Order: sequence, then C-alpha cells, then structure tokens
Amino acid sequence: MDERRQPSALVDEAYSALGEAIVDGRLRPGDRLRDVELAAHMGISRTPVREALQRLAAIRLVEISPHRFTRVTAPSDKEIADMQDYTVHMIAMTMHLALPRCSDEDVTEGARLLTGLMDAARANSSPAYVDAGFALLAHFTRASENIVLVETLKQTTFLVRRNLRGWMCAHVEDCEELFLLLADGIRERDTALAAHLWLRLHGLY
Repeated sequence: MDERRQPSALVDEAYSALGEAIVDGRLRPGDRLRDVELAAHMGISRTPVREALQRLAAIRLVEISPHRFTRVTAPSDKEIADMQDYTVHMIAMTMHLALPRCSDEDVTEGARLLTGLMDAARANSSPAYVDAGFALLAHFTRASENIVLVETLKQTTFLVRRNLRGWMCAHVEDCEELFLLLADGIRERDTALAAHLWLRLHGLY
C-alpha cells in the first residue's frame, strides 16, 4: 500500500484486506492480530491498521482486549442462525422494495443471478450458495436506491458473508422448480410472489 494516500483511504484498504482474510479463512477464529506485524506486512503505519481493527471489532469480527490481545472472533451457533434468518428476510424485503423501481436490465440481472443459487443448491455447495446469495442481496440493494439499505450492507458486508457459513435453501429436493418460479416472479415484478417464494425456499413461509 502507498503511504502517500489519504489516511482514510489507508484505513479503508486495511479494513478491506483484513475483512476479506477473515471471510475467506486466511485469518481463522482465535488468530491473534498484532498491529505491528500487520502494518509491516501491508507496508503502512500502525495507525490505519489500528483503526481498521476497531472497525472490525465494531461488527464483531474481531475481539479487542486492551493491553492483552486482539483476535479473530468465532461466531456462535446462534449468531450463524440469526444471520441466516436476517439475510433471508433482508433479501425478501429488498426485492420487494427494488422490483417496482428497477430498470429492465436490473430485473434481467436479478433473474440471472438466481441461476448461481440454483446451481449451488443442486451441487449442495454452501460456499457457492453464500456467494450467490450475497450477490443477489448486493444487486437488489443497489437497484433499490435506498440509502439506508445501501449503507447497512456497506457496514455489514464482511459480517454477513462470514456468518452465513453453512447456509443453504431448505427445499433442496424441489428448489429448482421454486427458483424457476421465483425468476418468473422477478421478471414480472410481482413483489408478493417473489417474496413468498424466496421465504418458502428457506423454510420461512
């Protein structure tokens, strides 16, 4: 990283680098995070690294005990279950808000993104399902043009992606049919049908 960049940009880059490392498992639960070592590895001073760690602590990806340790947290079973519940409902709500105001291109892309979810469910691959589900959430969040939704996703992206581990649709045996119906609902901008099918796919309706 280039130390000549603005301090806020260095904090953002350190935050993104550390967040991605936690999400993809390069930094595992319990790993100690030493700002001196991280700063040296990133080629920046300790100050932006410390600020990035504080931001990660604010969303519970990092635990800081002053003068003792800073380490990666381990999500509890409840935190994982709560995140799955939150994400399913958030996607349903976001589709409901976005579909009436989406461009035709946004609608087409939303329906296309369901293919990734359907393929992941068919392969029984939770990592692929999480990636595809987050892509769907991010797409309709942007399309909604709702400032609150956009900012909420920005602040919680790493937490959502990390705590969704193990997520999968509840009806694997008939999910393909439900996903195809959901794609039709999105194309028709039928907000009630889209939300209903999405919740049904995840055992919440």
